[in-house]
Amino acid sequence: MKKILIIEDEYAIRSTLRDLLESNGYKAYLAEDGMIGLQLAKEINPDLIICDIMMPRLGGNGVIEELKKDKLLSLIPFIFLTAKAEISDFRDGMENGADDYITKPFRAASILKAIEMRIQKFESIKLQNANDKNGVSEGKKETLSENDKLFINTKNKSQFIRVGDILCIKAEGEYSTIYMISGTSLLVRKLMKQWELQLPENIFLRIHRSTILNINHIEKIEKWYKRAYIVKLKNFEESFIISQRYSSKIKSKFIV
Repeated sequence: MKKILIIEDEYAIRSTLRDLLESNGYKAYLAEDGMIGLQLAKEINPDLIICDIMMPRLGGNGVIEELKKDKLLSLIPFIFLTAKAEISDFRDGMENGADDYITKPFRAASILKAIEMRIQKFESIKLQNANDKNGVSEGKKETLSENDKLFINTKNKSQFIRVGDILCIKAEGEYSTIYMISGTSLLVRKLMKQWELQLPENIFLRIHRSTILNINHIEKIEKWYKRAYIVKLKNFEESFIISQRYSSKIKSKFIV
């Protein structure tokens, strides 16, 4: 039975969430503020944490900051629960390390779906880590082709994207922004090293510590300062500077 820690100062909401979760096969643990919630997290090592942002003594942002200091607890999926619905609050929550963001009042179906998706993702990460430790996947890359699809979670929306439709990826701290050929962009919690190991080498090229490009959509390459280059993508306003560290990669693929 999966353990869910609910950190919420309003009794009625704590009780509602407990009843909802336990009627759907989860074991719910309750904390009335962030200080109690942190202590419980250390004791029970939950599979997921649902936490209000505005609370006495220690709010949600403080809770997640403390969780980051513990290597094990920092990996636990974390969902912010709040009455605030402004776009800036969504962004702040993601930058602080939350995996999802649900506003009050919430629908039972929505919160159950968010929990299920986050736990499944966490289980996949734990399995991958276990395989890495046992040497199962050490030194190997996940095989993807341009026609494969990735399941992407952004805020409260989930969707499939085709690998070949990714135009470029830029680092945003612990997150990365995926720019699609269609002109849309998606912010996801994923490091550049993870992308580099997952994406097919024959299509995607890392040109900077914070940038990966789809080489099928390179329109122009020009020499720049010293041994660096500037790359222009089709239908994309921004140009990219290839640092000297990565210049040998672009030369080996395109320059004779």
